[in-house]
Amino acid sequence: MRRPGLPTLRLALLLAALLLTGAGCAVREADAPLVLPAQDAGAYHGLAGDARLMSPEVQAVAWSDFLMRHFDPWNRTQPAYPADKVFWGLAEFAGKRLYGENLLPRDPAWLDAMAEASRVAEYPSLNRRAIAVANTAMRVLPTNKPAFDDPRQAGEGFPFDYLQNSLVLAGTPLYATHESADRAWVLVESRFAYGWVRSADIAWVDDDFAGAFQTGAYAAVVRDGVSLTDTDGVFRFKGGIGTLLPIAPAASKGSPDSDLIVMVPARDARGRAVVKYARVAPGDAQPAPLAPTPDNFAALANRMLGEPYGWGGLYTDRDCSATTMDLMAAFGVFLPRNSSQQAKLGWVEPLDGEDGPAKKARLLAEGVPFLTLVRKPGHIMLYIGSMNGEPVVLQTIWGLKTRRGGKEGRRIIGRTVISTLEPGENLRDLARPDGVLLYSVRSFNTLP
Repeated sequence: MRRPGLPTLRLALLLAALLLTGAGCAVREADAPLVLPAQDAGAYHGLAGDARLMSPEVQAVAWSDFLMRHFDPWNRTQPAYPADKVFWGLAEFAGKRLYGENLLPRDPAWLDAMAEASRVAEYPSLNRRAIAVANTAMRVLPTNKPAFDDPRQAGEGFPFDYLQNSLVLAGTPLYATHESADRAWVLVESRFAYGWVRSADIAWVDDDFAGAFQTGAYAAVVRDGVSLTDTDGVFRFKGGIGTLLPIAPAASKGSPDSDLIVMVPARDARGRAVVKYARVAPGDAQPAPLAPTPDNFAALANRMLGEPYGWGGLYTDRDCSATTMDLMAAFGVFLPRNSSQQAKLGWVEPLDGEDGPAKKARLLAEGVPFLTLVRKPGHIMLYIGSMNGEPVVLQTIWGLKTRRGGKEGRRIIGRTVISTLEPGENLRDLARPDGVLLYSVRSFNTLP
């Protein structure tokens, strides 16, 4: 039998490949790239770029409220939360199987050790003002070790560490209420959340520091990864969108095109807060609050695009509610940390009982680009305009629910993106209808 020549062999292999892929389709629909609209937050609002979305009077009220909440932890003399709230994790995880960083079940004694470290019976053991001197993880229990649910389940395991409560940005005023048994962790309250932070990441605030740090003029960092190095050449921390720092009094009347001199908190050898100064370029920080124009909102939103998803601020990345909270902070609008709480602020429009087309029509008719939040249970998005009659949102999202062969999964997005309310419609294995975001949207609310 004669061996086939090379062209004949190539043709046979090509035909076999076409049969295996199904009528010559090079990519299966389920494995197709996720289709997203243009990733430019300024392309959808349809407004004049310099139009104010809030009047000066409304923004002034919002900014005053924001600053009151921001510095309120320094005005407290007792905890704002009782023990059952503060130590909720110990009760929540009792009797549950938790998984560690190696994705193996934790010994139940591990939670007992966490209870001992938390000194529940001695709460509160502190009554001190403090400030974050580093970007620090706020934890449910006094440990950096994770607690995952069963990683074999879709939407569980990494990165969903249920001990990760939030990220606390450097420069955030805190009220310290309690210490862990080894003094390595301190329980603190901030304007947006409470939990355990590493004691090395905070400094104790006295009257002199508190008075000096509340200058009345503040700078908002307007891009991520800004290195804050003080005038002695010492690196202090990295600022990002959401970071707010006082402008040094002597520099508060500088030119808009000149560098800003900001005050940065540092920790001395005895753990006390001291003021240092850092020079920040105009493109890295601007006087706060920023003018609430579509151009300014879009500029900051575009700098967030593509940033990795970070559950609870894990690895100093953002989840859905951190993105909206940090973005709004630059414009002087307070948002709490939790998506369900964010959805209760401002003018709330329920959408329960309405079908998809009706939800979209309501949002297009009543939503305000960059000021309207869109909520589904456990998730929050920012409405930024429309495209071909479809609402467009900015969101930080982990993934979309999929179903293949009866098995639930996730199509990972894992970053901040611009999308419609029906991303993944081109995917064959998208779970329908529960994998479609629009299906579970329950309300929208317009700020402030």
